[in-house]
This record gives sequence, structure tokens and C-alpha cells, in this order.
Amino acid sequence: MFRLNPGVIAAAALAAVSLTTVNVLADEPSSMSMKQDLGAFSCKDTMRLSGEDREIALALAHGYVLGKKGTTQYDVEVLAQITDQFIDYCLDHPTENALESFEKLAK
Repeated sequence: MFRLNPGVIAAAALAAVSLTTVNVLADEPSSMSMKQDLGAFSCKDTMRLSGEDREIALALAHGYVLGKKGTTQYDVEVLAQITDQFIDYCLDHPTENALESFEKLAK
């Protein structure tokens, strides 16, 4: 079972804020300033991410869904179950939109 470390959610949020700050202060664009659209990822794209990149994408997806629900409260066990279901779903449906699939599973 894939376990999403609760600290990863906080780290992803801090990384997003840090990257935004760095990009605003930088005189010239860096390789980290490349914008990405999580909503454009397919399940296959998400499953191809490795290690920390996949953890960050999953943490962002969890945060996105929590934000749409209007809450900041979460249960780590429930998040872990959703993550496991999402990975299984994506392995079986690689062409599906990852964020839309994640949202269906995380209702």
C-alpha cells in the first residue's frame, strides 16, 4: 500500500510558495519557473512520475480536492486509501484524465 506522508502535503505547499517567491524575485526565468497544469495530466503521465515528483502531484491533488470541499481537515488513513485507489485506477485506465479521476475517487 502506498502511504502518503502527512509531511509531504505541507512540504508541497511550502515548495509551491517557495517556488513562487523565487520566480518573482529572479531576474531571468529558471527551469523551475515552468508552469504545469495538473488538470492536463493523464493517469499515465502521473504514473510515470517518480518518487518525490509523484508524491508532490498526489499531495497537490489531495489539497485541490480538500480546497474544493472547503475544508482543511483530513484523515491520513482516508488519504492513503484514496491514493491507493487512484493508483490502481490509473494503472487500469492510463488514458483517463488524472485529476478528474482523482476527484471521482475522493468524493
